[in-house]
Parts: sequence; C-alpha cells; structure tokens
Amino acid sequence: MREKLREMGYVISHNIHRDRFLKNLDVCVRFRGAVVAEACFTDDGDSAYCHHVKVEPEYRRRGIASAMYQYAESIFLKKLENHWHDDPETQSPEARAFWAQPHRPFGFLSK
Repeated sequence: MREKLREMGYVISHNIHRDRFLKNLDVCVRFRGAVVAEACFTDDGDSAYCHHVKVEPEYRRRGIASAMYQYAESIFLKKLENHWHDDPETQSPEARAFWAQPHRPFGFLSK
C-alpha cells in the first residue's frame, strides 16, 4: 500500500516520541507538498492503537488511511487494535465502518 501511494506521488513521513512506557508515532502524508492526512499511533508495550486519523475530504477513499495503519504496524511490529470500538463519542461513523470491514488487511477489532 505504501509503495502504491508513493507511485501516485504521495510522501509518507513519521516522527517517534518515546517516554518510559509509551512509543508514540506521528504519521504525515503529503501530496505536492501539502499535508493531506495525519495520524497518531501509540504502542504501550502490550498493544498498539490509533489515537486519531484525519484525511482531508477530497483525498478520502484512496487507501491513505489504510496505508498509514499498515505503516504503523510495520514500525511497531504488531497488529493495531481498535480501542474505541464501542464509543460513538470518540469514533466517527466513518471510523466505525472502517473497522467493521471483515477483511481489512491489517489490525483487528478488540473487544
């Protein structure tokens, strides 16, 4: 997925912040120099999950969010969990639909 985005002209970059217990990963996707998507992921040692992901409306449905999730999994070396699956106040309808896909290529729904 990341290679496909690169072929389409997108650039993915990241920054890692560590403290005693957490590894936080900020991911940014640019197109022609403009930020079109960003996300923040955390690995707490036991599990890895996404705090937030934002893709500009005109760039949605192109695989950008999926690429960011796969990118985070490749850095953390573990599958991402959906810690917010049952909280409609913290997860948008789009996010709930995203995680409800039975055959998504990464992560799993934690219960």
